[in-house]
Amino acid sequence: MEMNYITIQRKVEQLCKHMDNNLFVSLLLICQLSQNNDFSMPFFTTNDDTQVRQSLWDMVLTKQEGNYVASIVKALMSVEASFPFVHDLIEKIEKQNVEEKLLEPLIDLLSNVSNMNMSCALIYENYLQGKLTKCSSSSGDFYTPKGIAQCLVALLNIDYGKVYDPCCGSGILLLATEMYSDQNVKLYGQALDEQFYHLCQMNFIFHEKHINLGKTFANTLLNDQHKNEMFDYIIANPPFNSANWFEDNSIFSDDRWMFGIPPRSNANFAWIQHILSHLSLNGRAVVLLPNGTLTAQTSREADIRHAMIQNHLIEAIITLPPGLFYSTTVPCCIWVLTNADRESGEILFIDATHMVPAIKKEIMPIHIDQLRNLVNDHRKGNLHVYKEWYGIASLETIKQNEFLLSPNLYLNVSRPKPFEIRKGYEKLIKIINQLSLLPINGDILSLITSWKNVEVANSWNKMFLLEIYDVFGGVTKSKDFFNKGFPLLDVKTVIHSPYMSNHFSASVEVTEEEKIKYGIRSGDVLLNRTSETIKELACCCIALKDYAAVYSGFIKRLRPKAEHVVNPFYASCYFRSEIYRWEVEKVSTVYTTYSSIDNKKLSKIAFYFPDEKMQKKIGNTLFEIFQFQERCSDELQKRLFKEFEQLLIQQYITYPILCIQNKEGDFQCI
Repeated sequence: MEMNYITIQRKVEQLCKHMDNNLFVSLLLICQLSQNNDFSMPFFTTNDDTQVRQSLWDMVLTKQEGNYVASIVKALMSVEASFPFVHDLIEKIEKQNVEEKLLEPLIDLLSNVSNMNMSCALIYENYLQGKLTKCSSSSGDFYTPKGIAQCLVALLNIDYGKVYDPCCGSGILLLATEMYSDQNVKLYGQALDEQFYHLCQMNFIFHEKHINLGKTFANTLLNDQHKNEMFDYIIANPPFNSANWFEDNSIFSDDRWMFGIPPRSNANFAWIQHILSHLSLNGRAVVLLPNGTLTAQTSREADIRHAMIQNHLIEAIITLPPGLFYSTTVPCCIWVLTNADRESGEILFIDATHMVPAIKKEIMPIHIDQLRNLVNDHRKGNLHVYKEWYGIASLETIKQNEFLLSPNLYLNVSRPKPFEIRKGYEKLIKIINQLSLLPINGDILSLITSWKNVEVANSWNKMFLLEIYDVFGGVTKSKDFFNKGFPLLDVKTVIHSPYMSNHFSASVEVTEEEKIKYGIRSGDVLLNRTSETIKELACCCIALKDYAAVYSGFIKRLRPKAEHVVNPFYASCYFRSEIYRWEVEKVSTVYTTYSSIDNKKLSKIAFYFPDEKMQKKIGNTLFEIFQFQERCSDELQKRLFKEFEQLLIQQYITYPILCIQNKEGDFQCI
């Protein structure tokens, strides 16, 4: 079979499954150095006392020291003077007890790489990607995918100069500046620990590049290895939301915190200020950060962000869709920073989640070109045409939004026009006709067909959620109290079910007083105040009776202030409408993991409802269908019922409210 990179990679994974990583890396390093024509090979003495040059790989292949492991060690020792970091590899390999028969097929495989002049760099890169993507995402260290790396480099628009990554890991981003820019640059980085210090150096050897990693590995925020250096370009993907990042007060006197001392609970703004402290005059930086940095409200973080805006250091903010990293769904954003003299201080806001074509699993070249062109045009003052997903905001406008940097505060995201929504009415009738031909319970069928030719309500009431409901938070306790005791409503149930169930998958120890305080009564709306995506934020679950249960601290209870204002069955339908979802998005300033919604935001969410008769007709219909679907096993029927449910909400809730908002037709609020 013809050897290719995919074949090699599969075999490498298979052969290394029961082998220490250091052995494979050492063999690949020896293979690479043997391919480097400019690397001077040491002399070796033969049996007849003559000295010849022998490649490092041949030295291993011929088992010059009697066995593979000893020969690998000898080959590494011969290059230790040039690459001191291999000393640690030698020490680790010498402690290994590896059977020769396990090494032989791996060495034969890598011999093909050497003989065919295939790229050790690509093999190492694939190996590294597999290794790093299996790392726990809890540390915040994620392997940066190629698309994102290329995008960051493109936004820097590099000319000749010095490029720095303060948290370079394996060196992916710095290598990208060499590979995807046309300029020769000097590269600097810092690695947190010994593992990444060595991985990065080896990565650059495989790519035949040079990097200055400082004297040693260290925590950049506590022991800066390039303290006196200034850089023309900085590119970084720092660990997200690192807590407890310093221990003593010595950090307080650090000159890097020019805009304020970052909180101990989160290092995000420590990284930003560290980067700014190393940025030369007219220098540029691109930094990947969690979206929470755009709206963080702790006094220190808000003050630092405020000062950066006032000092015109932020050129652009780009929010990216979730799912672009290999090991996490955390949505993140790109901060484009500059140390240039910018008179206006205007900021370009881009919501890349709404780009056309859409970004799906990765950022493609077409997306990179669009983003780079937008930032370059803004940089030159040539961006005059705005779209729904990008635009420029002045300092005054940003000030009016309390110096929050979430793009949706500054962009006009378009919604469908009423006539576009109304096109779904014909489909609703078609679904009703299809259902009427199926063997369905007579009462349900009668309920469905009764919607033929029903007039849409013309008169609607509009109130805000906190005018209708009293809001109360849920049970907050340490983890020792959970998984035992009293039934507990959890977030997962709220997100996935429009009505409360009699079954509870969670429990918590609570007092009798807490049972009353966090009790659930008929008509209560249970709303999740936090979620991983904006689409799942502020979902609602309706209690249709009193429950012997409480609800978690990640849920808010909305209890009706008065009876007979909003029918609970109708409320369940409204909370599943596009209108409600748009209301949530309008007040939610963070599109991120653990988005949150508080009472201030809830107070701005409008709730529209028709007369009591129409409320009951909509609500009762969809509740009966929900119950029927729970019992139904016919896949066709379930699919048609689901479509009917969505179209009914669309045509009898979303459509008329959209007409009111657009002031179209005879629809009105009373």
